[in-house]
Parts: sequence; C-alpha cells; structure tokens
Amino acid sequence: MNKSTFKLRPFLYSLFILIALVIITDFMLPGKSFTDQVIKVQAERQQYYNAAQNYHYSFKLTTGQHDFSVSEDFAKTVNEGDTVNYRLSRIFKEVNRYQLSEDESIHTDSLRRYSGLILPLLVLVVMGFAYRHGRKMSALIFVMQTLTLADLAFLIM
Repeated sequence: MNKSTFKLRPFLYSLFILIALVIITDFMLPGKSFTDQVIKVQAERQQYYNAAQNYHYSFKLTTGQHDFSVSEDFAKTVNEGDTVNYRLSRIFKEVNRYQLSEDESIHTDSLRRYSGLILPLLVLVVMGFAYRHGRKMSALIFVMQTLTLADLAFLIM
C-alpha cells in the first residue's frame, strides 16, 4: 500500500462515523411535536415473489399533515377521527415516535428504529474495531459503508 491509502482510510472511517452520529442524533433528539386527527389507516399487502408466495401487511397512518408507517398493533387500536401525537425528527423529517392522545404507551416503527438507531450503532462498533484491526475487516467495513449510504439515502428521500 502507498502513503495516500493510509491517509485516505482514516478520513473515510471518520466520514462514516460522522454520518452514523448524525443519524443517531436525529433519532434521539425530541423533534417537533404534532397533534392531529387520523384521516385513515391503510393496510397494504406486501407480496413476496418466491415459490411459497408469502406476504405480509404494512400499515400507514394518514393525518392532516403527514403520512407515516405504524406497527400492526397500533393500526388495530387506532380509528379514523382519533387524535394522535407524534414527533417529527429535526434533520430528516421522519416520524420517530407516535401515540394515541389518550394512551400512555409510545410506539416507534421498527424500520425507523433499525435505520435510525441499530444500524448506525453497528457502524460505530465496526468502525471502532476497524481502527485496531485494519485490513482484516475490509469486507465487513465495505458492507457497513454501503449500508450506511443506503440508510442515508432512505432517510433523505
């Protein structure tokens, strides 16, 4: 390896660590709070195109101001006309948490939890090990960098 590769690697690691920290910060900060009435709850069948022809349902809640994904349990408890409280993240404008106004339990969509917290934490752990072990983890580092870029693109869109 030449000297420019040794200088580029720490810069790239730092860049992806910074991206992961921004994503985690966006997920953890309280964000802007909204209270709005539910216009509709929509269930959409997601078909797998394999031999077993499996499927699952995804649920989307529509309010006067925003549309966002919700868990199946929450979708079954909420009705049209109910009032929901939810928080929109500051940077990526994603719904982090939601709840019925009269309910105490707070919900987070599982995809948001994975994209906003679990994946970036995993990136931080892998990049931390990468500083120590260098080339021994190059394939894993590449995969984590690719996932980080995909996560960032998902959050921006």
